[in-house]
Amino acid sequence: MDEIKAQKKALKKAYKKAKRKTVLGWKILTILCAILMVIFIPLCTILNTFDNTVAAFVGGTFWKLENEDPNAQYFTTDFSSPEEMVDYGLTVAQQVEAEGAALLMNNGALPLAKDAKVSTFSSSSVNLVYGGTGSGNIDASTADTLRTALEKVGVTVNPTLWDFYATGAGKDYTRANGGTVSTASATTAEVPWDVYTDDVKSSVAQYGDAAIVTLSRVGGEGADLSYGEVNYLALDDNEKSMLENLASMKKNGEIKSIIVLINSANALQVDFLKNNDYDVDAALWIGDVGISGINAVAQILVGDVNPSGSLVDTYCYDNYSAPAMWNFTPSVYDGYVEGGDVPAKGSTYMIYQEGIYVGYKYYETRYEDYVMGAGNAGDYAYGDIVAYPFGYGLSYTDFKFSDMTVNYNDALDVYTVAVKVTNTGAVAGKRTVQLYVQSPYTDYDKQNGVEKAAVALVGFGKTGELAPGTSEIVTMNVNKRDIASYDTYGAGTYILDAGDYYFTAANDAHEAVNNILAAKGYTVASTNGKMTADGDADLTYAWTEDKLDTTTYSVSENGTAITNQLSCADPNLYDGEDNTVTWLSRSDWNGTLPTETVKLALTEQLKKDLQDIRYDPADYEAVNLPAMGKNNGITLYDMIGLDYDDPKWDDLLDNLTFDEMNTLIGDAFHWTMPVKSIEAPGTRDENGPQGLTASLLGSGATQLTATAFTSEDVMAATFNTDLMTAVGTIIGNNCLNANIACLYGPGNNIHRTPYGGRNFEYYSEDGFLSGMMSAYEVAAIQEKGVHVVMKHFALNDCEQDRIGLGVWINEQAAREVYLKAFQAPIEVGNGNGVMIAYTRWGAVWSGGNAGLVNGILRGEWGCDGMVITDNVLNVYVNGPDGVLAGVSIYDAMMPYVTDKLPEYKNDGVIVSAMREACHHNLYAIANSCGMNGVGANTTIKLTRPTVITMVIIITCAAAFFCLLGIVLWIFGVRKLRKTEEYKAYKGF
Repeated sequence: MDEIKAQKKALKKAYKKAKRKTVLGWKILTILCAILMVIFIPLCTILNTFDNTVAAFVGGTFWKLENEDPNAQYFTTDFSSPEEMVDYGLTVAQQVEAEGAALLMNNGALPLAKDAKVSTFSSSSVNLVYGGTGSGNIDASTADTLRTALEKVGVTVNPTLWDFYATGAGKDYTRANGGTVSTASATTAEVPWDVYTDDVKSSVAQYGDAAIVTLSRVGGEGADLSYGEVNYLALDDNEKSMLENLASMKKNGEIKSIIVLINSANALQVDFLKNNDYDVDAALWIGDVGISGINAVAQILVGDVNPSGSLVDTYCYDNYSAPAMWNFTPSVYDGYVEGGDVPAKGSTYMIYQEGIYVGYKYYETRYEDYVMGAGNAGDYAYGDIVAYPFGYGLSYTDFKFSDMTVNYNDALDVYTVAVKVTNTGAVAGKRTVQLYVQSPYTDYDKQNGVEKAAVALVGFGKTGELAPGTSEIVTMNVNKRDIASYDTYGAGTYILDAGDYYFTAANDAHEAVNNILAAKGYTVASTNGKMTADGDADLTYAWTEDKLDTTTYSVSENGTAITNQLSCADPNLYDGEDNTVTWLSRSDWNGTLPTETVKLALTEQLKKDLQDIRYDPADYEAVNLPAMGKNNGITLYDMIGLDYDDPKWDDLLDNLTFDEMNTLIGDAFHWTMPVKSIEAPGTRDENGPQGLTASLLGSGATQLTATAFTSEDVMAATFNTDLMTAVGTIIGNNCLNANIACLYGPGNNIHRTPYGGRNFEYYSEDGFLSGMMSAYEVAAIQEKGVHVVMKHFALNDCEQDRIGLGVWINEQAAREVYLKAFQAPIEVGNGNGVMIAYTRWGAVWSGGNAGLVNGILRGEWGCDGMVITDNVLNVYVNGPDGVLAGVSIYDAMMPYVTDKLPEYKNDGVIVSAMREACHHNLYAIANSCGMNGVGANTTIKLTRPTVITMVIIITCAAAFFCLLGIVLWIFGVRKLRKTEEYKAYKGF
């Protein structure tokens, strides 16, 4: 028995040895390769699906220039070295803050002595808001701190207090960072007073020349600042306690003055300054300060720089006094059922019931009507609501405006207004002159629902540095069409009413109203104190239009007829449905002022229009398929410098295949894809709301990963268009240096309320100011061959649930407030593109709104470049509706568009729209720095990012060797079965 076992063991051993020799190696190879295939086939699929995303974040490209022409440099840098560009950029950024920071109050506490010893209070003093979160995020480690900035100008900072916040017990209360603002960060960012130790408190007396208190608020992409019962923009209990204790210290002689820095792009509610319960001596709004801006703040505090910024938002004692606050958070349609016949992303809406009365246009207009006893304005206590009006900003010196003159050029239809500005104070400084217009509010307006603000900004200019006693003439040109009003319900176009008009030069919007009231004969005395101050009638100019004009401005500057395009967003014009809205009207303030959120019900028409894809071939006449796939030898190089309407474009477009069009349009997450048939290179595109490439910070990176400038509202607060040109120049050069041919930004939406999450990347509450400041920035960026797509077009004024949010608005408000900020950069600043918002106009997605895109943007304004979507995260941002409406390219991380458009491959309507979309995209590329290096004989070679190529190679190799292993495994088994060892063991 033992012998049999021994024999079996020996045979088995021999068999296994033979098996290892003939089979095992191939088996192991097969299994290992199979494991690799299980891993790498899905990985390969994912990477190929998200190839542009991978390339954007990991590196790589999709094309290579062959026979590159080194002399074909159509756009070149203005700087001799990256270091020079860095220095210039940081200097400009600091100058923006120096001219944008607005002094709100000062009882003599500022400027500080150069050798002052100060205590910097609040957790935010060591954790400034440099930029918004999300797309505006800044690496704070690269920025100067408040302490270093103060020490640079000679001020000594209390080290004990600083360390308490930075490394001591106070560090546990640091404001949360991230893409959104949490409730916790909104209510617990400040250190409770009982956490301060006796040593920290006692250190203040040694550094008591001033207590500098930083009040910070952060906004950002995706941020919801509404919070229901919690007012994020009001002081929290810990901030109040801190200020209360500082007031006690001041009373006890431990500190001499209290200075507040408002470090926020969102307008802080300043009710704590109304009765000045905390004995604050000075307040300075500094916004989000960017990388180097805090150095300018320190220079202002010691008087090295005289503040000259003017507020771009109305600062209130009660932020909820804005009529828009009743309809600021999304509501759900009555009748919506989850899982029903309305997509979840179409279930919410918001009503802009306040119409044109946003910011100062509400506060100042109701004030004027209150003074004149008009419009059922009620007992309107302006001084109890508004703390600092739009345009407000103090100086360390005094200025006088005088000698206002107005001339009208009939041929150009332009007014030229000149104002003499004299520095009547003791120190040098700069001053902004703001020019406002008042249009008559007539019976025609009341009958047809045309609203008029008491004053509207139509011009501005800024002096140079004026020494004491010197003067400068500031000249401003006003295009008369900027005075016209949009008549939605009557003429359906822009009109100029019959009646009396006024220009006035002023320091702010409220002073402007008082000046016009003075010209009408009103005084504080004659109104029994209703007026807050007497105005200056000498700073006004009046003229009369004899008759209603409904034709002069019914045609745009490029000759396109202007008619209603946005009725789909007006409940009162929406297909005869039952939903109606009472818009706020100055004809009856108390009767039309919102007092609750408007409720809208889902109707059958709404349910239909809220579907993800609205295109129905039955709504269009049949169109033959355009020519595709020709090989006529024309390349994109041949199109450089040609007009958009040049007939040669048709020949070029004939070469495109359907697949090339589909890829160019639908696969553009931070890239445009190359097109081999016309030798068109792709381009690298990147975010940059007001930011610069990381190379500005010396990192050498090629993505726009840092924002060196202050927030856009600080830029706007400079009222200095020369500075905006400098901003655009450095952004354009940085993009050029980083090979970025298309910039997603700047942001041009309106600060509809103080609570907009992205107020940091939008300029102001005023469409004219936003548009004109942006126009200069955009023009300078485009000068460097960087195609600008301003975002987010349009009505992206609330971050909460903005994907699919339906906004209901009347066309006058849309055109005069929200679209105006985009219009000037295109018509004045040579801008040629926008990024479409996620929002819906009523039920219609912005990109599918043909009236908005093809009608207004492309038709009236003449925008021929790229119109790109925001990141495609939902199927309602769809290909068919978009290309038909005028969208040309999709910032698509997901393949929704490239998967959907091929379903319409034989639909002449859709394919023709795709061809036109490619026309817009290729026109933008042909005139961009993306063509640098492309000469007459340059061709492109299609490539993949290296990481994807490596994964494909590994996947293919694994598949090959897996198959080889299987084959050799089979042969090995057959060979094994022929061996004596196999036969002996199996036979045993």
